[in-house]
Amino acid sequence: MTELIVKTKYGQVEGFVKNGISHWLGIPYAKPPLGDLRFRRAVECEPWKEVKDCTHFGGRSCQFKLHFLLDKSTDTEDCLYLNIWRKNNDEKKLPVHVWIHGGYLHCMSPNDPLYSGENFAKDGVLFVSFEYRLGPLGCYNFSIYNKEAFDSNCCLSDEIMALKWVKENIEAFGGDPNNITINGESAGGASVLALMTCPSAKGLFQKAICQSGYPDGQHSARSNKLLMDMFLEYLNIKPEEAEKIRDLDIKTLQSATDYVLQNLSKYPGIYWPSFVYDDLLPEDYCTSLKNGSADGVKLIIGTNKNESTFFNIFHECTKNKEEIQKMFENNNMSDKFPAIEEFYFNQKKGGDSSPTLNFAKDYMFLLGSLEVADILSQNKQDVYMYRFDFMPPIPRLFGLKSTHGIDIKTTFNMPSLLVDSLWFLTRPSSAQLLYKYMHYSWINFIKTGNPNGDHLNTTWEKYDVEKRKTLIFDRETSLRENPEKEIIDLWKGTIKTHTFYK
Repeated sequence: MTELIVKTKYGQVEGFVKNGISHWLGIPYAKPPLGDLRFRRAVECEPWKEVKDCTHFGGRSCQFKLHFLLDKSTDTEDCLYLNIWRKNNDEKKLPVHVWIHGGYLHCMSPNDPLYSGENFAKDGVLFVSFEYRLGPLGCYNFSIYNKEAFDSNCCLSDEIMALKWVKENIEAFGGDPNNITINGESAGGASVLALMTCPSAKGLFQKAICQSGYPDGQHSARSNKLLMDMFLEYLNIKPEEAEKIRDLDIKTLQSATDYVLQNLSKYPGIYWPSFVYDDLLPEDYCTSLKNGSADGVKLIIGTNKNESTFFNIFHECTKNKEEIQKMFENNNMSDKFPAIEEFYFNQKKGGDSSPTLNFAKDYMFLLGSLEVADILSQNKQDVYMYRFDFMPPIPRLFGLKSTHGIDIKTTFNMPSLLVDSLWFLTRPSSAQLLYKYMHYSWINFIKTGNPNGDHLNTTWEKYDVEKRKTLIFDRETSLRENPEKEIIDLWKGTIKTHTFYK
């Protein structure tokens, strides 16, 4: 049986057992980011003397998107805690899986039952999740106005601090500090790719899984200033008075964030505030990866076939041809737009959604993911590329198809009212097949660095830049050679770049 009182570098923690799984919830991994540490990067937590009760989740990070729909009773700025699940036995050197949740870097929480590590633990993996700061508390770069009062990339510093904690302490829980896989979806996927390019995160993990990440999530100085100016505009705070933000309550910060997010559509091609270039991220991801920032890291990376249908609901991606054209004009690339118009609107290529949504899917997710895979495979690293094509009946009925986030069910298979409603009417046998294909590919990769096994009816071959072999997750899996060739030829051959607002 696993010892439930575990000694960490900072003090002892006590967990509990439920359904044969040992849990430790709400373990502090950094000092509470309060007072002088508000808007500052994560600081190593202080030791404690008594045994800490870790039988309940810590508070949820303050939410800055969809917050008006959520119960706020557990929200707090004192949120830098992590959680651990493992099978209740004496096995040591368990492979470690660190989950980074999505939510635009503005919402969601690992405390959601959707992200329980129970099924990973049942399959012999030590599962870790953690809270990180969101929205203006985590990823808004107010340091452009006052470097003395604000730090940049606070949420990324939280993620790095959590990984350092795992590296230093996970052996005490039976985990292998030299077999750590980081995995994230959406903003969590963007976090995975940022960590792969971050010098101070090097060596903290050996494998990575990126589900629907946006690799070029970092903002240039130009686009970052535009977003921060919008924030100040709402608050009626002058740039030289930006320090006043430090004293604002959460409700006011939420209102200013709402204003920024509601006005993003005025600037086609600029998306929600995210990571920025600074000392933590000194280079763009292409340059960093080419220079070996992720050398030795094995990677699974992929996208869903119809990523952008979700974002179209909230006008969070380009909504029509005019917005796409404006985006090219804003970046002095008007001469490239006719090729986009011909490919997406006249020839109607790029996928099985509308021309605008096919463009948004390629620009936001597909092209960057392919570029990461290209670079790492050329660096002789193990890369496995996938595309999730399965369309549950409800999303298909409403035109969402294989939309962003639909694969969370097949990764975790935990109860969730929202996710389960999207999979309602799906044949149980189909849902179970998709779970078997995807979840156990992740399990095998976490354990060995190779996703293949008896759970797949197709051999998932490594990706290389010549053939770009991609595993298709559908009711039957298949391996396709260069399935996005026409899209790649357009962007690499004609447009030359998919990076804007630099």
